[in-house]
Amino acid sequence: MADLVIRPATEDESDVIADLVFGEPGQETRRVAAALYGVNDPARLRPLFRALWRAGQNWKHTFVGVADGAIVGIVQCGSSAMRVTPSVAVIALRALGLRVLAAPKAMRLHDRVSPTKPPDAMVISELHVLSTARGKGIGGRLLAFAEHEAARRGLTRVALHTYVTNPARHLYERNGYVAETVATDAAFERRTGVPGNVLFVKDL
Repeated sequence: MADLVIRPATEDESDVIADLVFGEPGQETRRVAAALYGVNDPARLRPLFRALWRAGQNWKHTFVGVADGAIVGIVQCGSSAMRVTPSVAVIALRALGLRVLAAPKAMRLHDRVSPTKPPDAMVISELHVLSTARGKGIGGRLLAFAEHEAARRGLTRVALHTYVTNPARHLYERNGYVAETVATDAAFERRTGVPGNVLFVKDL
C-alpha cells in the first residue's frame, strides 16, 4: 500500500486502537479473551478492553498505520501496561459481574503461556491489521517500521509472541523471525482451546 503513513498514536485514538486489538467476530484475540474470562458478549467486554488500554497509556508505545485518513493497522513497540484504576474496577464489575472475582486467576493462567522475552530485545506487544486491509503488505510494513525503531534505539533484536494457532505467525516467519520458545499449559488449553504461545525473535 503505497499511501500508508506510519506515525505515533495520540491519546484520543486510544479507543480506536483498543477496538482494533480487541478484534472482530471470530478473531482469535477476542475469542480467547471471551473464553478466558467467561464472557461472550463483546458489548460488555469492549468497554473493559478500552478502559484497560487507556489506563495503561499504551498509546504512548504505539504507532498507527494510516491510509486514506483511517487507521488500518497498529504496532506497539514496548511492553503492555496493566493498571487497574478505580474506574477500571467499576467497568470490570459491569463487564464480568461476579466473574470479576475469578479474573486474577484467569490472568495468572494467561501468564503461564507468556514466554519470557529476551532482555536485550525490543518487544512488539501488539501488531494488528484491519481485516479489510489485509493482504496488502501492511503487516510487513509495520514489522519493518518496528525493526527500524529498534535499531534507532540501539537494539539488535526484536521479539514478539503469538498464539501457536494464529495464522499471523506465517507473516513473522516470512519476515525472518525464528520460533525460539513455545509455552503451553493444559489448563489454558482446556479453557480456551489454544495450547499456548510461541516466542519469535529476529536478529537485526
